[in-house]
Amino acid sequence: MQTALGARGVSKTFPGQRALDDVDIDVVAGEIHALVGQNGSGKSTLVKILAGYHEPDAGAVAHVRGRPFELGSAAAARAAGLRFVHQDLGLVEVMSVTDNFFLSAPDRSSLSRVRRRDERATVRAALAALGYDLDPDALVVQLAESERTAVAMARALADIDEDPVLLVLDEVTASLPGAEVDRLFDALRRIAASGVAILFISHHLDEVLGLADRVTVLRDGRRIATARTADMSHDDLFRVLVGRELEASLAHASAAVDSHEDALRVRGLGGATIADLDLSVRRGEVVGVAGLTGSGREELAGLIAGRLPRTGTVEVGGVVVAPMDPHAAIHAGVCLVPADRAAHALLPATSMRENMTIPDLRPFWRRGRLCRSPERAEVERWIGALDVRPVDGEASVGVLSGGNQQKVVMARWLRVRPTVLVLDEPTQGVDVGSKSDIHRLIDGAAADGAAVLVCSTDSDELVRLADRVLILHRGRVTAELEGEGLTVEQIEQRQLSSAGRPFAAPTDSRPVLLATSSASSDPGGAP
Repeated sequence: MQTALGARGVSKTFPGQRALDDVDIDVVAGEIHALVGQNGSGKSTLVKILAGYHEPDAGAVAHVRGRPFELGSAAAARAAGLRFVHQDLGLVEVMSVTDNFFLSAPDRSSLSRVRRRDERATVRAALAALGYDLDPDALVVQLAESERTAVAMARALADIDEDPVLLVLDEVTASLPGAEVDRLFDALRRIAASGVAILFISHHLDEVLGLADRVTVLRDGRRIATARTADMSHDDLFRVLVGRELEASLAHASAAVDSHEDALRVRGLGGATIADLDLSVRRGEVVGVAGLTGSGREELAGLIAGRLPRTGTVEVGGVVVAPMDPHAAIHAGVCLVPADRAAHALLPATSMRENMTIPDLRPFWRRGRLCRSPERAEVERWIGALDVRPVDGEASVGVLSGGNQQKVVMARWLRVRPTVLVLDEPTQGVDVGSKSDIHRLIDGAAADGAAVLVCSTDSDELVRLADRVLILHRGRVTAELEGEGLTVEQIEQRQLSSAGRPFAAPTDSRPVLLATSSASSDPGGAP
């Protein structure tokens, strides 16, 4: 079969770092080819070279459909039929599907009504080819995540004058629940069946093995292997990816939980989607929260930690925490690791040291002065304990990989020994090795007595970490899973259930129950 893209000897050197080292890759027409590697392995650099954002070092050669292709040129990439869909999708939420589709077209303000009708028909047909029946006039903000991704893919494929050649998808499933991932994968298989080559980048190994025909593994800037996915198991791929064995057991070993002491009690919580929600988390317990996009899972962490306006009460150790007051929440012992660390957690222009110690500098004050020596020693201790790379605490946090940035955010809060640790998508966009490290940190926080609440779209992660998992639907808990009933299959099945009835909690002493059926699903006070 014809090679859609072939590249040989691709290297890239930045000051003090060789990001790519003599990488070869071939993507065949009609195949789905996965590109995997830990953060910092060179995946993003390779994609940016293909897209023309970076120029490679001298010596790299490439061809598209047998014709020479100039790496490092955006114009050459466009002319050759390479298109890219990145994790942020590049859509404008307040614009319609049609307007996003033709965003790069010349001025359309003077288009006739007939032309606009033709545009809508074009958009509808392009989406239908991927298996999506969407209203071309719908605003993007109204769409599910998988539907937004489909709009971005359809736009990329339609924005080619000649036949499509290669579609590069960079972490587009990072924030998708399982059911939406399946729908998106059906669309990708349709694209591949039409002869388009797909380069699929993901941290989720199960997605890679279930979707891709072949996989190329990068580690430390080098190509380690290219193999057929049919010949690899999950453990095989993990071993090649990180250079070590998978943990002997991924099952969550529950910490000793004090069944009589609730560290966190939430009553009548309301937000944009959350409606009259009650939940409790005990000291040493890990409670997971699952739910499809729009279920309220996305806002729960922010409501509890004071980042978003809310109704209802949040108590920590019996003390009521004022709403919309992150400082009060932190003072009460609630520490939030948000889903979007770049926007809501990191100070990107500052050092790792400053990011780690900013919540509590009191241990480093001596006679009215801030002493850097004990502060640096504390940061070095956490860098070593969490295996953060590079090991220089004065390095800018903005240049770290996603996994190392997340470790810095985790260290910031773990060092203050939180009473309640609230985690929203704790391993989103994190490579598999760092993911394993972060899971161990969460285990350790619970073992130290913290009450841990984990909101995640990763069902495997919830099974790995949680003692209990609450399923949200339209802002309410519709199921609770624990013990032998806590499985990936059960989480996925309960999320897909359309039953909007509140969950009836078991008749025991644990107050996890939700919501009366008379509560509004669109409460006041929404952000």
